[in-house]
Amino acid sequence: MSPSTTLSRSCPAERWLEALPLGNGRIGVMAWGDPHRARFSLNDSTLWSGSPQSTQRWRTSAEEATRLRERTRELFLAGEITAAQDLLEQLGTAWSQAYQPVGELVVTREGPGSSVPPAPDGDYERLLDLAQAEHVVRAPGGEHLTLVSAADEVLVHSAPCPPGTRVGLELTSPLVEEQRSEDEQGLSVVLRAPSDAPPPRHHARGELAWDEEGASRVAVVVRTRVEGERLLLACAIVTTWQGLGKQPDRPVAEALAEATEQAEGALARGEQELRRRHRETPLPGADAVGLELRGSAEAELLSTMFAYGRYLLAASSRAGLPPANLQGIWNEKVLAPWGSNYTVNINLEMNHWAAGVAHLPGAAAALEGFVGMLRESGRETARRLYGADGWTMHHNSDPWGYTDPVRGLPKFATWPMGGLWLERELDSIAAFSGEEPTEIAARRLPALREVAAFALDLLHEGPGGTLVSFPSTSPENEWITAEGETVALSESTGMDRWLLREVFESLIAKAELLGRGDDAMVRRAADALERIPGPRIGADGRLLEWHLDGVGEIEPTHRHVSHLGVEYPGGQHLPPEVSAAVVTSMEARGDEATGWSIAWKTSLWARLHRPDKVQDLLELFLRPAETADGERSGLYPNLFSAHPPFQIDGNIGIVAAIAECLVQSHRGEIELLPAPAPILADGTVHGLRARPGIELDLSWHDGRPTAVRLRAVGPGAVGTHRVRCGEHQLLVELPDEHPVELDASALGGNPPGPAHRSNLQGVQG
Repeated sequence: MSPSTTLSRSCPAERWLEALPLGNGRIGVMAWGDPHRARFSLNDSTLWSGSPQSTQRWRTSAEEATRLRERTRELFLAGEITAAQDLLEQLGTAWSQAYQPVGELVVTREGPGSSVPPAPDGDYERLLDLAQAEHVVRAPGGEHLTLVSAADEVLVHSAPCPPGTRVGLELTSPLVEEQRSEDEQGLSVVLRAPSDAPPPRHHARGELAWDEEGASRVAVVVRTRVEGERLLLACAIVTTWQGLGKQPDRPVAEALAEATEQAEGALARGEQELRRRHRETPLPGADAVGLELRGSAEAELLSTMFAYGRYLLAASSRAGLPPANLQGIWNEKVLAPWGSNYTVNINLEMNHWAAGVAHLPGAAAALEGFVGMLRESGRETARRLYGADGWTMHHNSDPWGYTDPVRGLPKFATWPMGGLWLERELDSIAAFSGEEPTEIAARRLPALREVAAFALDLLHEGPGGTLVSFPSTSPENEWITAEGETVALSESTGMDRWLLREVFESLIAKAELLGRGDDAMVRRAADALERIPGPRIGADGRLLEWHLDGVGEIEPTHRHVSHLGVEYPGGQHLPPEVSAAVVTSMEARGDEATGWSIAWKTSLWARLHRPDKVQDLLELFLRPAETADGERSGLYPNLFSAHPPFQIDGNIGIVAAIAECLVQSHRGEIELLPAPAPILADGTVHGLRARPGIELDLSWHDGRPTAVRLRAVGPGAVGTHRVRCGEHQLLVELPDEHPVELDASALGGNPPGPAHRSNLQGVQG
């Protein structure tokens, strides 16, 4: 096992944030690692409260929405912004649903060996092998193995079981238990999720509901047997899920029968066969990319965090199923923080920034399927709430297709740009695929036309012949009016403008590539693009976040940096003065932030070629989250990222941030090591991707390349490419999909350092 792909602990977990995660893209398990009382916290990515119909009765009507929009615009233009915002809040009257836990499975053993005292220091170790997706406990009496098989769709656990041992099973759950049967082979349980789970702030309108109608069920079937002197357990979890956006009303008997067949079929295969099948069916892209950093314990930990983030995304996202939510697929609470659902003003997108550059095709496919479902429900929302064509969505969503604003303050709720950001994200992922540009354009053009149609209907005449978006906010942030009132409502915030411009530019470019530049929607977008201002710089040198310059700020160091998205993850070519304004904005925002915000800021500083600031942010990211004074951003004992509390976007977002320090390709060239912070000064990476689909193997020492290899992963990446490192550059021809070795010295490379020479000598010897 490589240290960079292994999490090692010297004692069992005593709480959920010490347990270690396993997943197969659907089933999620937190393994606690007690050799005497094995405990597993169970999840399934398809188990959510409610259904597509849960909150329909609360949603704002088209007639009411028209009245609210028109009056809100009148008040805003009259300078009565607080009154306009208070009125606009009524546009969101419902809520999205919450991701649910399945329960806790405990396996006990009584008899010979069960009374062995706790292992002394040095006699116990538990490991999470990220490369193999296996949890191993080594303790007196033998080895314990746990995995979640994608091949067999079950949790597998094996442990020492001397003759005479009695095995006990316990399954507890915060859900409603509807059926249970137990015998000497195992147990079968059917549980019911809540039929509606309003967030706590909505309890004036609705409490957590447990009605039988409109609720998901989950069947959990556990089977055990003894092979020689080893216990083998198979646990299957099957829900009444029928698909994204569909009622979860599959017959319970079918789900229970499928779970029984899976558990018993897996058990019949035996431990070795199950392990072999598990290893031969890795999650898509799981072993495609690897990073090893050298030079310090912190560098090695950062290598682990890179591998861990890729592992967590692969393990919590599968094509056709819900993509990774706020906690991946690992949640212990019926009402988790923020419902453990989808926050679309940053967190869902950040969860997938690494899908292209760090090649996780399963996650990319999961996001694409999810967005496809949102387009369908978002069309009705666009028509009803905005009288608009195309589709839209707002701040929160769930697998049932929720796209309305949620009931709450406009600063987070009334943000109709979610569709544009998600389509931009799918564009970005596609750019790493190696497909022919015309193939990408043909696939993406219909979706871009549709989301552009909504955007065009959101635009109003603005000052000086410009077009402005309204209603508009800068997600979750607020500003202070000249009258001293705190508000969020604006028009054409900095975030809106970069999303509008980037989506319109992508639409126009793809249409022209396909010879469809005369398409009516494309012409409308091109005309609008001429009238939508680009990034604006304020008198203080910062990039403008709001529609006015010089406004007061309620929280100058706010965690969201939405208006700076034009720099990252945006792909536009920015003039130097705009990037300088981003720097000034970042300096004013400060370093301290939530876990996911630190990941975003790291990516921004990398894009800005500032290794010194990358170092500062990575040090914050790697620190312990728990202190004597309370919690802060950082890492929990199991290396989950803290908002706080736990949110997985920090874990996954840091993968994209590290990749941005090693390779950038948004400017039409491949730039190596643009932000080699001291913690990143020495290392090797393989399989990282650059646009338009070029696989990169790179070794470096003191921030300079020592070996470089490129490979086109598809016909769209074949051809001549400019490769640059600092002031040095090469034109590289990739004639086909075979790898090409580059002359590292021509890119300013150093000869290998002592560690590199040692490795090379070992290979030659």
